[in-house]
Amino acid sequence: MSNTRRDVLKAAVGAASLAALPGVAGAQANREWRNWSGSQVSQPRSLQFPRSESDLVRALRSATGTVRVTGAGHSFSALCTTDDTLFSLDNMSGLVDHDAEALTATVWAGTRLRDLGEPLWNVGQALINQGDVDPQSVGGACGTSTHGTGLGLGSFSSVMQGIRLVTPRGEIVEANPVYDSDIYQAARTSLGALGIASQIRLQNRKAYSLHQREYVEPLESVLKNFDASIKKHRHYEFWAFFESDAALVKSLDETDAPPSKPPLLDLPVDPLLWLAAELAHAFPSIDGNVQRTITTLFPASERIDRSYKIFPSPRKVRFNEMEYEVPMAQGPDCLREILETVRQKNLNTLFPVEYRVVAADDAWLSPFYGRDSASISIHQYHEIDYQPLFSLVEPIFWKYGGRPHWGKLHTLKAKQLETLYPRWDDWQRVRRRLDPDGRMLNAHLRAVLEPAS
Repeated sequence: MSNTRRDVLKAAVGAASLAALPGVAGAQANREWRNWSGSQVSQPRSLQFPRSESDLVRALRSATGTVRVTGAGHSFSALCTTDDTLFSLDNMSGLVDHDAEALTATVWAGTRLRDLGEPLWNVGQALINQGDVDPQSVGGACGTSTHGTGLGLGSFSSVMQGIRLVTPRGEIVEANPVYDSDIYQAARTSLGALGIASQIRLQNRKAYSLHQREYVEPLESVLKNFDASIKKHRHYEFWAFFESDAALVKSLDETDAPPSKPPLLDLPVDPLLWLAAELAHAFPSIDGNVQRTITTLFPASERIDRSYKIFPSPRKVRFNEMEYEVPMAQGPDCLREILETVRQKNLNTLFPVEYRVVAADDAWLSPFYGRDSASISIHQYHEIDYQPLFSLVEPIFWKYGGRPHWGKLHTLKAKQLETLYPRWDDWQRVRRRLDPDGRMLNAHLRAVLEPAS
């Protein structure tokens, strides 16, 4: 949860007793792999943890069956599942080198975003942008076009300046905008289907601090002033509820001010959110009351710190997510139709809709290819069946020309997806060149990449 989504529960259930709250079970036995939400499960026969690029080369050459790679498991779609060979790059982590003049840095692809902020800061650099979740690996973030928010600010695919890739046959390929540019363009959003990235070079910027503000505002006021707000603030996003007319707003702006002091009272928000979600699951009729209470009592707040400390928030209360990227000008109308459609149904919908903006890029399979986009995310608590809500909303995204986030849940197949990407055939040509035997394709990837015959 972001700070906004965590803090709302302070207002909603601040008086609840937390003494007996259980933890979230996360045990994995017998080589069972689960994604973060628990919606994707597989039991790979071989789980590989290479410690170097040479280890990765050897392991790929000897791997059998379908080969996949996992990072933090924060993809909700079945990108990583395989019952054959699964690679984790957790042991291939850290800063490789940096260029102080160009403000670039090469990192091992297994580096988690949460472990990158301080090393970059120590060499005077910072990520240009990131979202409010930071356990993901750099390879996974680039491979799925993971993003934050901000007018003119792109996804991780847009800041990737080069890559070292080990193909399924164990061959090392190096690509950048000048050398082997076709592979570079395809690998910027690779879905882990071209091979396994070992190193990635990122375009960064000088280290900076951010001033975060969070507050409640009527939704219609937010939408009316949205264009002005995204121009005024470096980062601007909001959360709209299905059963409240108010929105929670978060803005981030650069500042030279020193870090603010931590609050005197900081309630354990993750257990509070768990309690609210469990109550709403048990008593669906209270959803509306909880949402209206949240937006009525939510306290405005501010804080200042280094950028890599402001962007992320702990996220332990699990959910499943669908996200589509629609043309930015169509975003408000798409959101209004989603809210109105869901309000007409008797669905359990405690979690709000997240609304962000992302700049256009030219990565061939990026959902932001060629157009500035409104990113709209729908969530459902992990113990509630997400299909009724997601199946109701997804056709609305299609109506507005939406492209699904590759790491989030969706039902589109290759036949529909190829119409959404002008460089689809070029990307497929590179994939067949690097993986002619389709060893990197699990059942999910075959469905989204290969049209049914």
